[in-house]
Amino acid sequence: MDIEKIKQNATVLIPTGVALLSAIYLLTRGKSNEGKGLKEIPYPPRSIRWPIFGHMLSMGKVPSKQITQWHKEAGPIYKIDMGNQLWIMISDPLLAHDIFVKAGKSTSSRSYHRFNVEIYGRNNRGIVFVQYDPQWKNKRKAAASLLSPGSVDKYGEILEVEADRMMSRLTKIADEGIAINPFKQVQLTSLNIILTLAVAARCNDVDDPIFLGISSYIHQAMIYSGAAGDLGSFVPSLAWAERLRGTEKKLREFVETKRDPIYGMLIQEALKKEQDSLAKSMYEMKEQGLVDEDDIHVFMSDLIGAGADTVAVSLYWTFAILAQKPEVQKKIIDELEAWKAKNPAGAIPNFHKDREEFPYAICVQKEVMRFRPVTNFGVPHMASEDVIVNDYLIPKGSVLVSSMAAMHMNEKFYENPTEFKPERFMSNTSRMGIAANTKIEDRDQFGFGWGRRICPGIHLAEVELFNFYVRFFDRFIIEPELDAQGKPVPIDLDDYSDEGIIVKPAPYKIRIVHRQK
Repeated sequence: MDIEKIKQNATVLIPTGVALLSAIYLLTRGKSNEGKGLKEIPYPPRSIRWPIFGHMLSMGKVPSKQITQWHKEAGPIYKIDMGNQLWIMISDPLLAHDIFVKAGKSTSSRSYHRFNVEIYGRNNRGIVFVQYDPQWKNKRKAAASLLSPGSVDKYGEILEVEADRMMSRLTKIADEGIAINPFKQVQLTSLNIILTLAVAARCNDVDDPIFLGISSYIHQAMIYSGAAGDLGSFVPSLAWAERLRGTEKKLREFVETKRDPIYGMLIQEALKKEQDSLAKSMYEMKEQGLVDEDDIHVFMSDLIGAGADTVAVSLYWTFAILAQKPEVQKKIIDELEAWKAKNPAGAIPNFHKDREEFPYAICVQKEVMRFRPVTNFGVPHMASEDVIVNDYLIPKGSVLVSSMAAMHMNEKFYENPTEFKPERFMSNTSRMGIAANTKIEDRDQFGFGWGRRICPGIHLAEVELFNFYVRFFDRFIIEPELDAQGKPVPIDLDDYSDEGIIVKPAPYKIRIVHRQK
């Protein structure tokens, strides 16, 4: 969320408009449930609710930090005004489970966001930002089918080959002995995997025009999907100013020139290939009258965007964290060496056959996703009707947000949550997809979302992570960049930015060093 952009846009309001709208705002906000026998969802104490903008101007440069601080002051559930939208923030996993899972029939819709719904979503198409309705269910089934363990496992060899190709690229980098920012390397592998499944295509390297085009588009689309990307949806009184500034025209041109040509070309080429792909499956659904052309394009954009960035950002955090944790790397390597001692020379661990022999590596994967989640808020849900959960009234139309950063630092759910401690999961090394769909007490982390909107690609993500770990740590270790005096350059894990939906560490460099065997 770009607070500075919001503040700049706010200056276009004329004083008389502010006075009128302020009066309306103060008369219509802050209604109480007192007398109804229900618990009041509080506002954060001492927080500033600005007329018109509500709490939007009080969020700070990194909203997740302010949200977490407000949880410390207000408790596990509170409300804030995001312009004309009422947002309810939840940091207690048990309460979140009751709201998003047990009451999921009433809490699985999406709030209105002009860019996401009308421009990116071509008037409510796709799967990520659309309302919870029968059409969404059909498209969700298609995604769940493609990304189910059975379907993903058919591509097992392709996933392993992509991991091997990444190791070849990293070997060249290690040979050169230079410090690098590793994000593009891991993003290329993740993008190639989802492109293979979606459109039977791949990119050759990080300079491939297709990779550059898609990665640039995904980065900017994630930003536009945040609050600052469409201020008029939160503050309707600013919509006219956005139109005067040509914001809508710019957003439409962005989608029409940066997304549609590349994805359209990839989809059409996929239809000509013998290899199976989601694109072919979607066109079969089109012939059955279940989706239209716009649905297919937006759906593919949803899938490729989520598939390319989620694992890549998690691995980006992995490099940043483990560069400063040599003892954690050693334990992963020890586990790998123990496996190699029992298997033929040159063998590579397989996810299905050998996963259970790598409990510590699995714990590290889970702890990275808890300690530094790839999203601090996920994609917010919306209540489609009034619903009462644990004596709290969730009003129809309220936006429901899982405060991931605060939730993963919840002391009641995690012991010493500010400590990076993979061992905390040694009693829960079950597959992430199983853990995400089990009883709430057994969930490991919450980055994949909740209930009916839970990410359908959990199994694919876990296989990708496993393939990376068992190959990378067989060859390399991660070391910090060195300064001019030869001293390690520390990576500040608290220096990160909310890029719309995704949260990435500030740019950094590490060294990939050949292991001494």
